[in-house]
Amino acid sequence: MRRKRKWLIWGLIGLVVILVMVSRLNKTGSDREAPQQEQLTHTVSRGNIISKVEIVGEIQPQTVVAVKSKVSGTILRFYANENDYVKTGQIIADIEPDYNQANTLFTTKSRLQLAELTLNNARAELEKKRQLLAEKHISQAEYDQAADQLTTAQIEFRQATEQYELIRDLDTGGRVTHVYATASGVVIERRLSEGEMVQSSNTAFGEGTVVMRIADLSKMIVKTRINEVDIAKFALGQEARITVDALPYEEMSGRIIKIAPMAVMENNARVFPVEIGLDRQNTRLKPGMSANVSIIGESRNDVLIIPIRAVYTDDKNQDIVYVIPAGQVADTAVKPKAKDENSTPGTPTPVKLGSNDLQMVEVIDGLREGDVISLQAPDRSGMMFMGMN
Repeated sequence: MRRKRKWLIWGLIGLVVILVMVSRLNKTGSDREAPQQEQLTHTVSRGNIISKVEIVGEIQPQTVVAVKSKVSGTILRFYANENDYVKTGQIIADIEPDYNQANTLFTTKSRLQLAELTLNNARAELEKKRQLLAEKHISQAEYDQAADQLTTAQIEFRQATEQYELIRDLDTGGRVTHVYATASGVVIERRLSEGEMVQSSNTAFGEGTVVMRIADLSKMIVKTRINEVDIAKFALGQEARITVDALPYEEMSGRIIKIAPMAVMENNARVFPVEIGLDRQNTRLKPGMSANVSIIGESRNDVLIIPIRAVYTDDKNQDIVYVIPAGQVADTAVKPKAKDENSTPGTPTPVKLGSNDLQMVEVIDGLREGDVISLQAPDRSGMMFMGMN
């Protein structure tokens, strides 16, 4: 009797477990079969808009100095390497001069000496002509000719002097020439090695070889390029928010400090170089880091706003929204998202838009506060979502 009662109890427990499992399976199946609910409308209301433009830039030092040698020759020794700090006037390299420049130097010095001699002779000749003119032994025309010769001699002497000034540092007398740091900062680039040749920065055949690049890493900026189509949206002093991939949880603030006056070509497009200064420097920033920049534009308060995703562009490039008649609002506010349902309720209505913050956009004309608009994508050819423009 006791054993029969025990089996009866266990049987009842098993039945209860089976019923619970069946109930849960039925509920799960019902949830899977239920259509997904989503919000399909938005009521036009008032709010605030702070316009933003997203661009990508690069962290760079504000000041970078390219150090070049005044003489051509071979690098004998470096006194500074990359990441070293150097001071203005510090010796950073030794150069053994290229003695093939001796002929150029000799010719230039000889030309200067000849020009100086010609100038002295012209001065003496003019003084002699002045005395003869006073005694009326020569005509005014002869005196004027001597004056013109002096003017020509002065011009030639000045040109010869300028040419010699350009290359006088080549006159090393066979001595090793030092290269000095022209600014204080950190060496961020040194592509040459000892034993390589460098070209003088004073030569007329090129700009000279860069021995090192020195940067002031205490003042970092963001450099970027903005398409000519968007450049009118930017102005000096405009506020910016900056993040870098290496420091994803730190947001830095800054302002536009420079907009190039002329566009440059980049990937077949005209762009304007722009620089953004940081309000506070961050010692962990390194040259070359990529930066994500949000440029903060004008602020619009208490204006009509709607979601950007509710705006579409028709085949005439007109911005439109779909306004739902009052009688259909209750039926279309929230409804199942059926796979075969593509039609969009509402009347296409042209709108004039203003500033946006990448999520909401200001409505200048075309809608009133309280209007209900559709958030469904239209199933019509020629329509394009505003965010795709």
